Amino acid sequence: MEEEQKKPVEKPTEESNEGLEHVPEDSNLSIVEEAKKVRDEIKAENDRRETILKDEQKLRAEELLAGTGGGAVAPVEPKVLSDTEYAEAMERGEVNPLKDDGIY
Repeated sequence: MEEEQKKPVEKPTEESNEGLEHVPEDSNLSIVEEAKKVRDEIKAENDRRETILKDEQKLRAEELLAGTGGGAVAPVEPKVLSDTEYAEAMERGEVNPLKDDGIY
């Protein structure tokens, strides 16, 4: 039989540990424990985000009901006619001073 040649075992290099910078080598946590810890953190963050979303939805609904939910709407001011413009509009029948005052 032929003897098999054994390949020398390569020691890990810095390049092979590229994605493992955040994990210390002397860590006492197993991979499963670390995954559970990360899962719990994600659940807590999701719960917090869900609470914030519900608060924002409630605030938005209150703004819509109060009429402050849209953009700023400036009131339209009526056009102020000068004396001559008012007299001309009255001659044309466009303006009725009695109706404007609620008399007619």
